[in-house]
Order: sequence, then C-alpha cells, then structure tokens
Amino acid sequence: MPLQMKTLREVSVELGIPESEIKAMVDMKKVRAILKKGMPTFAPDEIAKIKRQRKTLPESAKVSAAAEVAAAQPKPAVPQPATARPAAAGPAPPRQAPPRPAAPAPPRAAVPAPPRVPVPPRVPVPPRKPPTQ
Repeated sequence: MPLQMKTLREVSVELGIPESEIKAMVDMKKVRAILKKGMPTFAPDEIAKIKRQRKTLPESAKVSAAAEVAAAQPKPAVPQPATARPAAAGPAPPRQAPPRPAAPAPPRAAVPAPPRVPVPPRVPVPPRKPPTQ
C-alpha cells in the first residue's frame, strides 16, 4: 500500500514551519517534493527528514519559527470607520507657466568638416558561365 502524501499546507501546520521556508528547502534541493495539481506534496520520509534537520537547530530558532508561522497566518480584516474629509478652503490658485529663459543660447562654434576622399568607380564583374555537364 502506498504511503500517504501530504500537501505543503499540511506539512507546514504539522511541523510549525512557514510554507515559504519549506519552499526554500525544496528550491535548495534539501527536501524532495512532487507536484500534484500544482501543489507540492511530500512523502512521509521527507517530512521525517525535515524534522531531523529542525532538531539540530537551537531552541531559540524554534521559538522564532513559531512566531513566523503565527505571523504568516492571515488575520481577519477589521473594517475602518469612514473619516470625513476636511472641506476645501476655496478655489485653487491659478496655474502659472514656468519662466522662459532670458536669451537664446549662443550658436556653437562651427567645426570644419573633414575633407572628402574620392571613391574609386565600381568595376563591373563579368557574369558567371553556366556549369558544364
């Protein structure tokens, strides 16, 4: 009988590790995952492998990982009360065009062009002879 595979979300809840951290482990090829219906699924031996790797971390890392899982869980949105906008004091002042430059820029100094070199005329190429058989 085949072993029961678990989805990424189930593994995350079971181990108390954020889904993003487990995805990173899969990307770094520390753990194998199989994609089923676009969702990574894990075999029980891979879940045990993650547990063994987590035991090697100090206790402080486990506490911070639990905090990350709690932070990763979406919280229900609380509706904000509508606030009244302050009334406008009066009409906006008219727009003004930016100031124009006082005088146009002086012309650039003319640089003489290099002398032109005459190009030799093209020599006609004789047509190719048809291949002989």
